[in-house]
Amino acid sequence: MKTCTAIALISFAVVAALVATSMATNSTWGTRGYYDRLIYRTQVVRKSELWRKISVDVDFPVKQAYNPYPITQVVAIDHKRKDGGYAVLTKGGPGYRNVTLHIKSERNHGLNYTVEIYGR
Repeated sequence: MKTCTAIALISFAVVAALVATSMATNSTWGTRGYYDRLIYRTQVVRKSELWRKISVDVDFPVKQAYNPYPITQVVAIDHKRKDGGYAVLTKGGPGYRNVTLHIKSERNHGLNYTVEIYGR
């Protein structure tokens, strides 16, 4: 009987962990290779506003800058899990030297994203 209870508790813990991680809206474009390196990382944090959707555009490289590396992977990591929004690649991305991401929240919720760009 103790074995059945232990198996049931472990199964419940695994299912709960899967549900919690599946609620995050992480996005990945492209693939990272062995010689790729992190060329840009930024944290996008905005507080919620009543009855509003928060949207932010992340541009790389910043104005008046040059990126000599072709981009191989773009990763947008959502830290809010259940309340997060979504990220959309609007310009550039893997194979280009620039990228623009549009990040938008759900109504009445804020944003907490980490954007990482890898290049070769």
